[in-house]
Amino acid sequence: MASSNSRHAGKDPRPPRAGLGYPLTAALTARIVKYLIIFRLIISSSLIFAFNFGSLVQGDLLSGPTLAGTALGSYLVLAAYFVYEARKPETDFYLLARITLAVDIGFLGLMFIIFGGLGSGLALLLVFITACAAILLPLRVALFLASMAALAIICEAIFGGVFRSGQPDNLIRSGLYCLTILITAVLAHLLAYSVRDYRLIAERQQQTLTRLEQINELIIRRMRSGVLAVDAQSEIQMMNESAWFLLGSPPALERELPEISSELYQAMIDWRENPTADTPALTLQASQAQVVPKFVSLPGDRDIRVLIFLEDNDVVAQRALELSANSLAKLSGSIAHEIRNPLSAVSHAAQLLAESEQISDQDMRLLDIIQNQSRRMNGIVENILQLSRREKSRPEMFELNDWLEQTVEEFDQSLAREDIELVFSASQEEPSTVMFDRSQLHQALWKLLDNAVEHAGREDRAPRITVHLNRQVDTGYAVITVEDNGAGIPEDRIGNIFEPFYTTRQQGSGLGLYVARQLCEANQAELTVDSSAQQGTRFHLRLATTKNHAKDQLEDALEEQQES
Repeated sequence: MASSNSRHAGKDPRPPRAGLGYPLTAALTARIVKYLIIFRLIISSSLIFAFNFGSLVQGDLLSGPTLAGTALGSYLVLAAYFVYEARKPETDFYLLARITLAVDIGFLGLMFIIFGGLGSGLALLLVFITACAAILLPLRVALFLASMAALAIICEAIFGGVFRSGQPDNLIRSGLYCLTILITAVLAHLLAYSVRDYRLIAERQQQTLTRLEQINELIIRRMRSGVLAVDAQSEIQMMNESAWFLLGSPPALERELPEISSELYQAMIDWRENPTADTPALTLQASQAQVVPKFVSLPGDRDIRVLIFLEDNDVVAQRALELSANSLAKLSGSIAHEIRNPLSAVSHAAQLLAESEQISDQDMRLLDIIQNQSRRMNGIVENILQLSRREKSRPEMFELNDWLEQTVEEFDQSLAREDIELVFSASQEEPSTVMFDRSQLHQALWKLLDNAVEHAGREDRAPRITVHLNRQVDTGYAVITVEDNGAGIPEDRIGNIFEPFYTTRQQGSGLGLYVARQLCEANQAELTVDSSAQQGTRFHLRLATTKNHAKDQLEDALEEQQES
């Protein structure tokens, strides 16, 4: 009956109809129509109950229990049918509103005449239904239905009076009811338009606030001044990259300010005792940086109670640190170049010797050792270069799902081994938008996958690597899990795997996982690990997601309103 194709399946039943004067959106119209359907069921059942127990008495104009019972029963059957129509996913609620309200006016007008007019109290239901029609329907349709209700009241007053006393009575009361119905319809329609306009303004403001929040987050993360947000329990809720470096690059899981920087915590206590006093410069022991902290209290019941701004007070030391880092990068590049040349010559010579037909098996084993150790030294050089050349993170917002799937596919195509099964899965189809340095995330994930390749598989299992993306909606984080089915990491060694130059393999450099964690922590992400001999090893990379879901919903709603 009232059906059509939905434009956005699962979102709004239908978009607003352009140019037809409907005051409300499709979603709000559907909600009100469903409420009216429940109300209609209650009213029709109550009228039948009152009629059967004698509380609803017929008038003189249209008498006979058959007519009254048929009208009440038909109204109840239609009310039940409208429940069925409303449950269909493709229901056009604009059309359903027209039909149901017209049915209400028709049956309530008929029952108003059957049950004695104004004395039955049904005129109040006619006023209510015409007000609902004015809220849901175009004004001309609502006025038409209001005119039908008013006509029923006037006709009952004229003809009922003629049959009862020989002359019309209750004309003044009936006229007042008719006037009330028409005025109520106009005012309700104007009110519905005002509600729609205020709702649009609120949605636009919320959209603007969402965008400003994302811009502020990006600005804070890129600021040269350190920024920390601390709650009432002195736990750090947020810190930007500059603050992270000034505090000595603490672990991502460490959030207690007294444990990260006792001197900064003491300065905050002193400021709370005397907020008007000037805070002196202090030296952060973790990084030996001299800073001037500025504290700002946030009022209200917010989770964040204090903002701390850390201004680096030692510009000369900062420049010296930058010069030292640049010198280290140049020195590392020179050393790498000087090491690579003889290392390449040694590896090439060993490769040529291996191709000789006169070489013995014992010498071949020695050549294998030379080639393996050459590859190991080359890996160490590459990792040291990454550490010395690594710049500060440049975070950007991007959708993680497609990027992660493409990266895993790229790694799978680069694998030299064909016996490894690489699987990617995601727990939801909705994209997760994160703020991260894309190139640094690529490096960290690549190193985790390389590590999984080296340890996947065991005697009774073929090598298998699983990359899983899980969005934690309640916490606002996305977790990338890289899992292998290897023998696992011994419990007494799992705490050391992120230390530099620590490795459990003879061919490993011991820098891959260390570099991966450094890249994650520079982007305010957490890299953790758990392992067991039965299930293998799982690395979990936990990233904060941005709040784009609410913004997308608002944009969809605004597009639909603009079309109307």
